[in-house]
Amino acid sequence: MFTSDEKPAIGRQINRFLLWLDRIPLWWTGILIVVVFFSPYFILGDGCIFEINDQLDESIMNYMLPARHLWDGSTVYPEMLGGVNASGMQPSAILFLPLYCLFSARVAFLTQYMICFVLAFLGMYLLVKESTESSILAVIAGACFCVLPLYPVYGLSEFGIPLVAYAFLCLWKRKRILPALMCTLLFGLTSHLVYTGYVVLGLWLLALLVTFFQKRKNKWPVLGFAELLVTYVIVNWSLILEILVGDSSYVSHREEMVSSATPFFETFWSLFRNSAQHASSLHKYLILPIVIFLLLGAFCKKEETDRMIYKAAVINFLFLIGIALFYAFCHMTVVVDFKNSVTGFLHYFQIHRFYWLYPADWYLEFALAAAVLWRTKVPHTDSRMLPGKLVILAVCLLPTLQLLKVNSGMYLNVNQINNGSGITGYISWESWFSEDMMQEIDDAIGRDKSTYRVAHLGISPAPMHGFYTVDGYSNNYPLEYKHRFREVIAPEIEKNEEVRVYFDTWGNRCYLFNSITGNYMRLQKGNSLVYEGLEFDMEALRELGCEYLFSGAEIGDADRMGMELVGYFETEDSYWGIWVYRL
Repeated sequence: MFTSDEKPAIGRQINRFLLWLDRIPLWWTGILIVVVFFSPYFILGDGCIFEINDQLDESIMNYMLPARHLWDGSTVYPEMLGGVNASGMQPSAILFLPLYCLFSARVAFLTQYMICFVLAFLGMYLLVKESTESSILAVIAGACFCVLPLYPVYGLSEFGIPLVAYAFLCLWKRKRILPALMCTLLFGLTSHLVYTGYVVLGLWLLALLVTFFQKRKNKWPVLGFAELLVTYVIVNWSLILEILVGDSSYVSHREEMVSSATPFFETFWSLFRNSAQHASSLHKYLILPIVIFLLLGAFCKKEETDRMIYKAAVINFLFLIGIALFYAFCHMTVVVDFKNSVTGFLHYFQIHRFYWLYPADWYLEFALAAAVLWRTKVPHTDSRMLPGKLVILAVCLLPTLQLLKVNSGMYLNVNQINNGSGITGYISWESWFSEDMMQEIDDAIGRDKSTYRVAHLGISPAPMHGFYTVDGYSNNYPLEYKHRFREVIAPEIEKNEEVRVYFDTWGNRCYLFNSITGNYMRLQKGNSLVYEGLEFDMEALRELGCEYLFSGAEIGDADRMGMELVGYFETEDSYWGIWVYRL
């Protein structure tokens, strides 16, 4: 037991230790986080778990196909959609493309994820450290941000926002110029112009305009902006030509996309509280602590807190509100009707993607707001009482930490190690791509894959990357092909209005949608479903060059459809059980 005199002494010692810790570099803690986070991935190997939706079922092909044709100069990739234009399969992060040439797809993707993860932590650490001068808050914000369930398939489009913000801040302050310019170049090569690139350029340009009107002379932010702009122009030259001068060999299927309106206040509140698709920030439990910390700063005397940090926290919070308002505005009926009425770039451009800043900006905001508490002197004392404040921050973070844990990739893989797919229901890399089973199918058909085309029913075309398909996913392919493919599925999707609208008003997924399984494409082996009565236009399917149909369920009346069974295939590790039919 401590005496009454010993307790204050211990408190002062802890306070001094935290002050010392807060001043020294703590970036190395990111190494420990990386080792802990990715250990389960290495333990599981091919059995590891990644988010499939919008990654393994589509966007990873934007790396695999360009990597396969990197040196042959192909402008059309024959493996998908009967031959998809290279402009429709552009990777989100061009700098990661060589990984898919050098390594297997899993190793390349995992390496890409690790690089994104490391740069996410480092970027947030550096940004918060530069903004608050607190190493402890920098580690907290960096650790929370890097474990978010963001999609590495998009490169640094989200993971790299803190890094490019730090680069801008350094250029703004005329310090660490060379590292800042290198970070800016790195962001340009590992992010996509149409995801967050235009957002970063727009905000950067706005800052330059402010300095111009304030008559501040600083060439470095101008140079950084020019560097990023030139990088995006070089990487996206064909896309820019298509947008500005209509230089395209085909009319894109995006011309038939139809946007939908949503209620303004409902949309605003939903985004502000939860963010939206592809930008999972898990920040809803941080909003109240942030507001409390900002109120604390409002009532503090100037000599008790750092007013610059407080102003930055307030401005950033207003910016977060502004993003939600802008997102809601973009989904108003009048705006949506305008988009649907025009053609070309304005018809399909998703300008509302400012919300992709949410994952980074909410954790920056928490760090700024927490810094208000962290740096505020306690009235009538000479101490900041850091131990107590650290406890307060920990309590405020607990609900968010729980969300981060259960939604993180590490948690999924640890759960997979402990329980396996039989209990978790997760689909591993190995079972999704099912390479052994694909080889068995290839052997049974016995022909060079490039000499025939296949289609898929109830199963995703993405794992069949060794086969040449008439179906697939692309965010930019010829409208003429969409119409030809629609002839195949027209009789079926007319039976299901939801599926018809899904295909007609979007169309990125050019699949064999039908009235039985709709747009579901993950039929697992062992299912008891039997397809019967399907009314696909088989002649239209043959005209697309399709000679084989891979189905996730037996087709009971295949003879009526003019098909004969080649065989049924599955392996112990495969997620799929595939019935192969010859047209």
